[in-house]
Amino acid sequence: LETVKYWFVMHAFAFAVSFFALMLMNGVVNLATTLPSAPGYIGTFDGPGIEVLKVFGVSPAVAAGYTLVLHAALWLPITLLGFWYMARESLSWQEFTRAAEEKSPTVPTPQTQEG
Repeated sequence: LETVKYWFVMHAFAFAVSFFALMLMNGVVNLATTLPSAPGYIGTFDGPGIEVLKVFGVSPAVAAGYTLVLHAALWLPITLLGFWYMARESLSWQEFTRAAEEKSPTVPTPQTQEG
């Protein structure tokens, strides 16, 4: 289903690849985002996506533009929805921080032996 969004965004750019190519790109970038990365998968999404499109004959500049717009189209709606739910539930970042601190286990300090 996510590949359908890839397909719709592709129509805003001056290139066309098969739906199979977009499915392959989807799989590759989703696997790449399992690697440790910056928030929002910056770099781990974009780099592999550009490379897959280049394999299918898309120019590097067009591939980069498409991948960046696609990344925003995938990231922005769910992020805005999250902010909307935070506002709806009257949550703040401080509450998340406090909850994380309460759940984090306390590390015992090593005791020194006096001999």
